[in-house]
Amino acid sequence: MANILVVEDMAGVQLAISSMLRRAGHTVVIAANGEQGIAQLKQATFELVITDMLMPGVDGTEVLVGVLAMPNRPPVIAMSGGGAGVSAEAALLAAKVNADAFLQKPFEKADLLAVVDRLLAKSAA
Repeated sequence: MANILVVEDMAGVQLAISSMLRRAGHTVVIAANGEQGIAQLKQATFELVITDMLMPGVDGTEVLVGVLAMPNRPPVIAMSGGGAGVSAEAALLAAKVNADAFLQKPFEKADLLAVVDRLLAKSAA
């Protein structure tokens, strides 16, 4: 299956997402913040990146910009929580920087896996 980078600052969310993806057969690398995420992107190849948009310091927007600068860039799922207003703002920001999909936290396992499968199939085509 795919090698997926998850950039998320909240440990509980990291665990939940990585567990869902691993059970689906994917390899998961966790970055606890945007700075670590950008460093991981420089060190390894990923078929998909999932990033929180709202993190202290280097945020998801900067991670997305880093991904967009890559040749043969992987697809990116942006995600955010924090209520409807915050998530709506994060979704608009994710669209502006060309995220391939947006998920509002909390989300269901089926929703995450459907988006992951769709983006991986699209990038393999």
